[in-house]
Amino acid sequence: MRRARSLVLRIFLSLLIFFAALFFALLAPVNTDLPREQPFYESMMHRIDSAMSLFASSDTSVIRMGFAKASITPSRQVATAGYVKRKGARFTSVRDSVFVRVLTLRKETTQVSVVSFDMLIVPPLLFHRLRHELSSTSLPVESVFFGATHTHNSIGQWDDHLVGEIYAGEFDGQLMDFLVEQTKEALLNSVANLRKAKLRYSRVPVKEAVRNRLIQDGPVDSLLHLLVAERDDGSKVALTSYPAHATCLSSTDLRLSADYPGELVRQLESNGYAFAMFLAGAVGSHAPAPMPDGDEKIAFMGNTLFNSVRQTVTEPLDGKRLFMHRIPMLLGQQQIRVSTNWRVRPWVSSRLLGDPNAAFTVLQIGNLVIIGTPCDFSGMLTPQLYARAQELGLHLLVTSFNGGYIGYITPDKYYTRDAYETQIMNWYGPGNGSYLSDCIIRIINQIKN
Repeated sequence: MRRARSLVLRIFLSLLIFFAALFFALLAPVNTDLPREQPFYESMMHRIDSAMSLFASSDTSVIRMGFAKASITPSRQVATAGYVKRKGARFTSVRDSVFVRVLTLRKETTQVSVVSFDMLIVPPLLFHRLRHELSSTSLPVESVFFGATHTHNSIGQWDDHLVGEIYAGEFDGQLMDFLVEQTKEALLNSVANLRKAKLRYSRVPVKEAVRNRLIQDGPVDSLLHLLVAERDDGSKVALTSYPAHATCLSSTDLRLSADYPGELVRQLESNGYAFAMFLAGAVGSHAPAPMPDGDEKIAFMGNTLFNSVRQTVTEPLDGKRLFMHRIPMLLGQQQIRVSTNWRVRPWVSSRLLGDPNAAFTVLQIGNLVIIGTPCDFSGMLTPQLYARAQELGLHLLVTSFNGGYIGYITPDKYYTRDAYETQIMNWYGPGNGSYLSDCIIRIINQIKN
């Protein structure tokens, strides 16, 4: 009997030691050091200074603009991306088709393309594939500004890591090949129809179409951005951006759809614009209008934004300068939390997430600066950034999903808030709202200098 008790005790202690070792091998306390307190912060500021010192000088050559789109609606049913609850369920029908859209700008010595996908994000794997495929062409990815509409009802199956497959379904290599080929086709076609163009810009608050989903009655970025080009053949082109999540259809709705950005683009192209495209703005913390999900919500969002475009008075945009930079981002260790104070160790999370491909993309068109971020960037962070740009005589637009993904970036004071985007989807520890904001301010300060 005594021997049996001793054996049970030894087994118990062995299991206890095993699970304790496993716990400390997989988990660690959250590191509360802020980015400003870590060496990479100053290194990143120097990296920005070096990159921005290489901007193109002003010239008087006329801007030429081309555009094209290609369908990315698959010929077979695939999983949709955006809601974990769907568990990789495939779309049941096509509500409206999804596209990749390209706008190409060229001055005498510079060419830049803006690419927008009717997808949840621009997957890092797709970015890397395009980098390889375009390396031997005149369209390297270093001169491509990527964005997405962030619709939660478009195609998935574009990530081969565990977390990506949870959100987007099991990876499909054939679907990735299809996305690459359609993007290349749209890029090449946009270059083939370049024409001289005059640019105009405006932004207008549209408060009734957005709400703060993180903080009840909290502040919002309600700005609708509009870049309009009038080409010498009489055609008009529109690039739009708005910071509300494209989640007008619920997780139980399995129709393929571009959501409200697709409806806005459709209305523009049906009312005088030869081509239109949409980039998700600072969608973190921001939901669409507070009304029931479904087709009526899509119609409301599309109509409201379209009517705002029609009533907006645009002003000529100084087109003397055109350049783009991609600035790789320095970050602290990944800190995917399993509770408020405990995180998965980086060696584990890197295997779950893969390469985040983190970078800022900076596109300047005259005095308009568009900065792409690799995240759901919170619209609560943009007012101070837009105010600083205005002080410098610049227009600023911050977009999300530029070909990398590092989770949600929200104001620092909400880091400990028990919410989806501050707990589950905040992957790099406290202080990154201020860190990314500091980087953006550093970028626009250097542009003005």
